[in-house]
Amino acid sequence: MPAGERPGLRSLLRNVPAAVRRDYATTLLVQWFVLGVGLVLFHLVARRASVSGFTYYQIARSTVSTLQPALLLGLGLGLHRYLPRTEHTTRRLARNAFTIEAAVVTAVGLAGVAAADELAALLGLPGGSAVTAVMIMLGGNCLCTLALAALRGNHQVLDANLILGLGFGVTPLFAFVAATRIDDFLIIQGLGTALVGVWGTLVVRRLPATTGDQEREPDVRTLIAYGVRRMPGELALPALYTFPTLAVAVAMPGGAEAGYVGFTTSAVTLICSVFAMLTPVLMPRLSRLFHRAGEDSGVRQLLTVLPLLAALLAAVPTGVIYVFAPALVRGFLGPEFGDAVMVLRLGVVAAVPLAMFYAARPTMETLLDARFMSRLLLACLALEVVATGVGLAFLTPPHAAVLGLTVAALALGLDAVGLAAYAVRQPRR
Repeated sequence: MPAGERPGLRSLLRNVPAAVRRDYATTLLVQWFVLGVGLVLFHLVARRASVSGFTYYQIARSTVSTLQPALLLGLGLGLHRYLPRTEHTTRRLARNAFTIEAAVVTAVGLAGVAAADELAALLGLPGGSAVTAVMIMLGGNCLCTLALAALRGNHQVLDANLILGLGFGVTPLFAFVAATRIDDFLIIQGLGTALVGVWGTLVVRRLPATTGDQEREPDVRTLIAYGVRRMPGELALPALYTFPTLAVAVAMPGGAEAGYVGFTTSAVTLICSVFAMLTPVLMPRLSRLFHRAGEDSGVRQLLTVLPLLAALLAAVPTGVIYVFAPALVRGFLGPEFGDAVMVLRLGVVAAVPLAMFYAARPTMETLLDARFMSRLLLACLALEVVATGVGLAFLTPPHAAVLGLTVAALALGLDAVGLAAYAVRQPRR
């Protein structure tokens, strides 16, 4: 591209290889299917189990989302990074990682069952059996997620999308149909996703061997060493979404309000899903671009404004949800959930700055040291906790929780924009 010419977003994406664009499109479609199933389950659980059952389900989902990054030990990130570097040990590395993860979730599950009554009282769950069900769901999700990471790291995109759709889309729907109680629903879902994870690990293929001398291939210790260094930020990001629901569950045990907040954070997640997919699409291209001679300087200008473009795009569905919140709550949850309307309206605004963060993330991941991301996410999580605590002195717990989320999202989005702009101004290294 001639010097001084500014490329548009469409031009940049056209330069991405066709295989990458195809993988992005298919993965996004499957992800939307999974998110759509989640929304349908909100509706179905609310209709079948009413307010109390819906709250139980939301607390279970938030607990799983909060604990899962810690239980994965960074193995998923390690598989993304190191599995493509293997030739002779690909299957063994994936299966060793899966075995370690199975041992971890089993140990944590047994510990959770042993303290089931105390945990149920803390989270406002209906008894120790509910904790057992949540632990099974947590274990299944972790195992399926690890298998998915192995397939993606091994470039088996079709298999990975199949595991994603079956494990997190079809299995929850089947579990809902097969169960009559929330406990059974969570247990069947957890066992089903675990079986899908086992299958996914077994279909990991060996990459074609190349000729010539090969370096020592990475092992499980390499995966753990890398993953542990990346864990702080990976723990903080999902915690930004799950902390509001858990905070309300603790402040108002057994109340329906935690479910309202969980529904709100799910709406935010749905809006941001498109922008989250920019990272796997743009990072390979940016990594090559900024480490080769003759880079296109116009891309730097585009990356600077990309987060602002994301904010404008995210504002459209955010505005639609804000305006039609009463109809959405009534249609998805039912007329008895009217108190969720204001919580949804206050919390969904966080999607706009979070979209800015996700649009800036490929630039930061490519051009900045990894510690920037972890420190940024940890600082924003701390801000969310503080803002929620301050809000509790003046507001109801649900309103304080979504206020904390919005404040943290705003700080995260603005800081990400600044860091991305700083990154693109740095000379090529």
